[in-house]
Amino acid sequence: MGWLIFIIAAGIVEGFFCLAELRRDAPFPLNEFGFQIFDHVLRDSVLAEIAYVLYYRRKRVPDRLQRYFPVIVIGILYLGEAFFMVNQLSLDKGLQTSLSVLAGINNNIFIVLLMAMCYHKWPNIGMKILYFAVYVFSALAVVFDGFYFWQTSMHVESVLFQNLNIYAVKGIFATMSNTMIAGIVISIVVILLLFYVPKPQKRKPNFAWSLLCVAMFTLGLNLTDRLLGYAGMYGVENVIGMYAEVENEKTRMNYRNMLSVPVNVNFVSKAIFDTDKIAGGKHVEQRELTAKDKTRLTEMGIDEPKAKIAKIKPQYDRVVLLILESMHRDYINYYNHDIPEEATPFLNSLVIRYPHMNRYYSSAVPTTQGLNATFRSHLIMDKDLPGKNTPSLFRSVQAAGMRGIFMNASSQYYANELREYPTQFGMNEYYAKEYLEKQGYTGASGWGFHNDVMYEETLKLLEKAKAKNDRLVMVTKTLDMHQPYPYTGFSWNEMPDKVRSNTFITVRGVYWVDKTLEHFFKEAQKRGLMDDRTLFIITSDHNPHSGGEYTKLVTKAEDKQSIAPIPLIFVSKNLAPLNNLRTNEYASQIDLAPTLLYLLGIDVPEKFMGRNLLQSTDIPYALGYFGGKAFYWSDERHFVDQMDKPVPDTEYEDAFNKLYYSLLWLVASIKLLKNTVLQKCGTVFVLLLYKLS
Repeated sequence: MGWLIFIIAAGIVEGFFCLAELRRDAPFPLNEFGFQIFDHVLRDSVLAEIAYVLYYRRKRVPDRLQRYFPVIVIGILYLGEAFFMVNQLSLDKGLQTSLSVLAGINNNIFIVLLMAMCYHKWPNIGMKILYFAVYVFSALAVVFDGFYFWQTSMHVESVLFQNLNIYAVKGIFATMSNTMIAGIVISIVVILLLFYVPKPQKRKPNFAWSLLCVAMFTLGLNLTDRLLGYAGMYGVENVIGMYAEVENEKTRMNYRNMLSVPVNVNFVSKAIFDTDKIAGGKHVEQRELTAKDKTRLTEMGIDEPKAKIAKIKPQYDRVVLLILESMHRDYINYYNHDIPEEATPFLNSLVIRYPHMNRYYSSAVPTTQGLNATFRSHLIMDKDLPGKNTPSLFRSVQAAGMRGIFMNASSQYYANELREYPTQFGMNEYYAKEYLEKQGYTGASGWGFHNDVMYEETLKLLEKAKAKNDRLVMVTKTLDMHQPYPYTGFSWNEMPDKVRSNTFITVRGVYWVDKTLEHFFKEAQKRGLMDDRTLFIITSDHNPHSGGEYTKLVTKAEDKQSIAPIPLIFVSKNLAPLNNLRTNEYASQIDLAPTLLYLLGIDVPEKFMGRNLLQSTDIPYALGYFGGKAFYWSDERHFVDQMDKPVPDTEYEDAFNKLYYSLLWLVASIKLLKNTVLQKCGTVFVLLLYKLS
C-alpha cells in the first residue's frame, strides 16, 4: 500500500514538473509527456528502493562507513563528476541516466573495494601500501578527469595516450587555468589526508562470499544498465511511436557509456592497449601488382599518368573553405526531396546558381582522415608518422607567399589537434575554441562554438586580410551537424512548420546550417567581401557516420555507405576560371587540393593522389578508404572492396586490393622503422622501393 501511495504521489509531482517544461511546445507533445512521467517515476522508485535498503540496514551503515571509508571517498568523488557530466552533456535525468550513474559509481570503486577487502583479510603493511596506492591513483584519476572533462567534454586518457609525449601532457595542462590547477593541488592534499584505515577487526567477513556478492552485483548492475537501454529504445519506437526520441536515445547511450566507464581502469587500458591506429605492421603485407593488375587499374583510370598542366596566373587572391561537419549531399533538398524544401532554400539556390559537383565523394572518415584527404590529397593518415615533410595544400600556398589559416570550432586540445594539425597539415595559423574565447565570444557547448560564431569570426579575419591585401587560404571547420546535434539556434516557433514538425531531428539541424550560411553570405556581400578575387567553397569533412537518422533520410543504398557523396559548391563573383568544371563527373576529396592549387597558379606536388577537376580525363573516378574497405566509383563500375576477403569478386577488385595494400604496407613499414637508429635511411629506402614498384 505504501509503495502504491508513493508511486501515485511521484506521478503527480513528476507530471507537474513535466508539464511546466513542455507546455510551451506547440503542438503539445503528448507522447513525450507520458513517456517522461513514466520514466521519471521509475527513476524515483529505484532511488527510493536504495534509500529504503540503507534505512533497513541502518545499524550496519556506521561500521561500513568506518571500515571502507577510502572507498566511500572515491564513490563521492565520482558521483560529483557524474553529476557534472550529466549537465555538461545535457543528458536527461531519467531512469537510464540514473542507472548509468549508479553503474559508474560502482565501477569506479570496484578496484578500491577489492583492495579494501584484501587488506581486511590480510592486514599487513604491504597490503596497506598497495591499498593506499590504488586509492590515490583512483582518486587522482577521477579528479584530473573531472577537471579535463570540464574543459573539453572528453576523458583525459583519450587525449593523453593517443600521443604519449610531452606535448600531450602540456596540452592537457594548457587547458586548465591557474585556478583549476590550484584546485587539483588542493584536491590531492585533501585526498591524501582522507585515507583512513581502522584497525583490523578480529571478526572478519567471509572473504569468498563477499567477493562473489560484489562480483555478481557489479555484473548485474552493468547488464541491467545496458539491457534496459535497448529495451527502452524498443518500447519508445514500437510501443509509443516516438522515432525522434529513439534517435536521441541512441546518442544518449553513447554518452551514458562515458558515465559508467571506470576511469581508473580505462586510464590503464588506454595506456597499455593501442586502439586508435590505422595500419599495424603485423597485419599488413606488401602485395605485388602483376601486369594484369596494372591493365585493370589502367582500365579504371587509376594507373593513368597525370598530364602536366601549364601553370596559369592566379585566378583568386583569397580562398575561403567552409567545411561543414557530417554534411551529406542528400541533406540538401535539391538532391533529396525527402528533405523539406523549407529546410534548405539557400543551399538550393547556391547549387542552382553556382558551379558545383553532383558526384563528389568523401574519401575517408572520421574528421581527421577527411581533412587529410582534403589538404594532403591522400587516403591514409597515421599520426605515428611524421608529417613535416609531407606536401599539403597549406605548405604549397605558404611557400608561394600566401597565408594558411585553419579555424576549428572545437578545443585545440581535442585529440591533441594543437600539435597534430600544424604538424601534419602544415598550416601556419591555427585557431580554435580557446582563440575564439579570447576574442570575446561566448555560448560554446561542450564540443565548441556554433556556426554563427564561426562565420562571424571568419568574416572579421577576411576583412582584415583584404584591408592588408593579404593573399590567403582560410579554412573554417564547423561542428553543428555532429551528433548529438543537430543543433539549432532557433526556437520552435521561428522554424517553418514543415521543418519543426518533421520527425527527423536532422532536418532542424540542416535548417540551422542553411540559415547561418545565408547570413554569412549576406554579410560577406554587405562588407564588400564578395569580389572577383575571392572564392568561397562549401563542402564537408565527411558524410554522417552510418546509422541513426542518416539511414532513413538518405534513400539510395549506395549513397548511405561509410564513404558517400558530400556537397561541393564554388561561390564567387568571378566564375570564369571554373568554366571547365564538369558537374556530373565522379570526384572525391583527394581532388580538391590539386584543383585549388591550379586556380592559385601554384605547382601541384607530384605526391598528390588526386587530379585537377578543371582538367579533362578519360575516366573520372572517386576513391575512398575506411574500416578496412576500399571504395571506387566511376561511370563504368563501382564497388566496395573488403580488403581482407580471401578471394576478391572481380579482377578489378583484386588489382584495387593490391594497390591499397601497397599504400598500407608503406605506412606500416615506416612505422616499424621510425623508432630505430636508421629511421631516416629506412624511411627513404621504403619510399624508394614504393616509387620503383
